[in-house]
Amino acid sequence: MLKYRDSALVRTGLVGLVVATLIILVGLHPKQLLAMATSIRYQAVFAEAGGLSGGNNVKVSGVDVGSVSDVALEHGKALVTFVVDSKVRLGKDTTAHIGIGTLLGERVLVIEPRGSGSIGALGVIPMSRTASPYSLTDALGEFTSNTAATDTAAINQSLDTLSSTVERLAPQLAPTFDGVSRISRSLNARNESLSSLLTTASSVTGILSERSEQVNRLILNANDLLGVLQERRHAIVGLLANTTAVAQQLSRLVDENEQDLAPTLEQLNRVAETLERNRDNLEKSLRGLAKYQLTQGEAVNNGFYYYGFPANLLPAQALQPFLDYALGFRRGVNAGQPPDNAGPRSEFPFPYNGIPGGSR
Repeated sequence: MLKYRDSALVRTGLVGLVVATLIILVGLHPKQLLAMATSIRYQAVFAEAGGLSGGNNVKVSGVDVGSVSDVALEHGKALVTFVVDSKVRLGKDTTAHIGIGTLLGERVLVIEPRGSGSIGALGVIPMSRTASPYSLTDALGEFTSNTAATDTAAINQSLDTLSSTVERLAPQLAPTFDGVSRISRSLNARNESLSSLLTTASSVTGILSERSEQVNRLILNANDLLGVLQERRHAIVGLLANTTAVAQQLSRLVDENEQDLAPTLEQLNRVAETLERNRDNLEKSLRGLAKYQLTQGEAVNNGFYYYGFPANLLPAQALQPFLDYALGFRRGVNAGQPPDNAGPRSEFPFPYNGIPGGSR
């Protein structure tokens, strides 16, 4: 039992030692551990390091996104290893160059993400897409070589030519300078007006900036309106063309039927003359028709029926005896006995079998 107990104590001590070590590391280097857990490591090849060293910042669009881990020499080139936040995606065409981060000349590694996809962890940016910093020594050497190759005699000759040209142009240049001076004085005298003009222009610019959305909407609506007007123009052009064609057809029709239409027009003229001659009679007829229409309206305005009596339509006095005899309406005082002076007449209710109110 002591043997098993000793092994358990050893295992517990090792676990405690590892946990204590991890706690110490996390407490002393929390940022480094966090950066290692959330960063991706990349490499870039430069023609020269240009003063870049480990610990320098890595910037993307002016924002620090990582740091340089190591700068090493490999095959005569500077191999720079750096880490970048995993949130920053570096495309396959990403470029890098060494820049100056402070006025004191501290170097920074500037990354420009480009292209699609990703170069992946430990991906290498080739030297074709990297640029070394500006070197003062190289610049001075280049300036010295260019200066040594300069033809001083040609420069002196050019300066002499320029001097002589200016001397010849001096009389013509004097009025020009005087005009420039007058313009300057005029501008100085109108300084307040110019200031007011610029202030007003600034106000107008501010208003236009505030109303930019409305101006854009107005321009878009104007474009739509122009499109509609363009469509209407095409429609009007087509209408005019069709109208012209119809006019031509009518002209041809009139030319072809002029002889046939002439008698008809002559008859119409005669009818118009006849109506003109009888205008008074027509007016009188219309007045009488108006009275008849008024009377007829009064007759039918009581309902969906009206009373009408056509006078003297049938000779009632002549037909009355025949109707009485035919229908058995011959009744009166001593009817049928001589002398039968009662005469025929109608009775109501109608008689039955010739007897008023007789048996049924």
